[in-house]
Amino acid sequence: MRPAFLLLFVFAAFGGCTCGKDAGREAAPSASASASAAPSASAPTANKSSGDDEVRPVYPKTNDPPDPLAEKLCEALHGVPTKRKATCCGHAPGFSLAAECTRTLSYALREKAVSVDAAAADACIAAMEKAHDGCDWVGPTGAPLPAACDGLVRGTVAADKPCRSSLECSDGLRCLGVGPTDMGTCRKPLPTGYPCGVSVDTLAALTRQDTFEARHPECSGYCGQRRCRDLVVEGGACKLDVECGAGKICDEGKCRAGALPREGQRCKRVCAPGFSCEVGTCIGPKEPGAPCDYDIECRGGCLHRGASKAGTCGMKCSML
Repeated sequence: MRPAFLLLFVFAAFGGCTCGKDAGREAAPSASASASAAPSASAPTANKSSGDDEVRPVYPKTNDPPDPLAEKLCEALHGVPTKRKATCCGHAPGFSLAAECTRTLSYALREKAVSVDAAAADACIAAMEKAHDGCDWVGPTGAPLPAACDGLVRGTVAADKPCRSSLECSDGLRCLGVGPTDMGTCRKPLPTGYPCGVSVDTLAALTRQDTFEARHPECSGYCGQRRCRDLVVEGGACKLDVECGAGKICDEGKCRAGALPREGQRCKRVCAPGFSCEVGTCIGPKEPGAPCDYDIECRGGCLHRGASKAGTCGMKCSML
């Protein structure tokens, strides 16, 4: 996750909001918008303590000891990048979400709402160590999450049961109504016209499960401008890949079957995540010493000397 998102997430989840449970939510579509086709997205209960109006985090704080597997995994996901960057840049380690990740994942594991394969977790931990070896990766966005770390947390909660995260739901179900302080319910994806993309999934964010949408889609089509919309048919006009659905891309304004090109493959404008289109070919992040204009081109960051627009890839401790 990007640092700016982390700050917003922590504030939203633990900033002590005492507003009403429905404050700020979009109104549902009118009755003409196939109301009978969609399940209710409202949470079963607000996560409040008895006798007061204080809003609690959706994953309650307890005195239970941390789960050893959760502790190891969360330290790799958050502690390793924070501590390695501090060593490279010569300053004290900054803020880390390792402890909050451990607490939240431990709770979900104790409740048997999710499972994490120990061997897969070990592979993720090893991949995180490798990805943060040396200092060349240090930059404004940090090293990308290794593929071995995505998809680790699997849900066990059945349809129509309460949930605290979409990761707790069985594949194909979404925890509708969930938020940093509200529980939700595992439901099928919402039909066209319903509000979407208006909540934060605490467990997914903390465990860095970036592609959880693939197993737990919010909409039966896709979410665009905070509304569920129908997918564009193959050959139909499009602007973004998400409009075309799984296994398709938006190529020159039309949906077609295929995948975004990767490193070394020919490209017209866009490449798969982690690669950029340079002179008709997808290339990976540039190594230290390579010429650059922007941070996104480099494994670390793009260092500019003086007022020169042209820069050089290298370790970059500052966020700007």
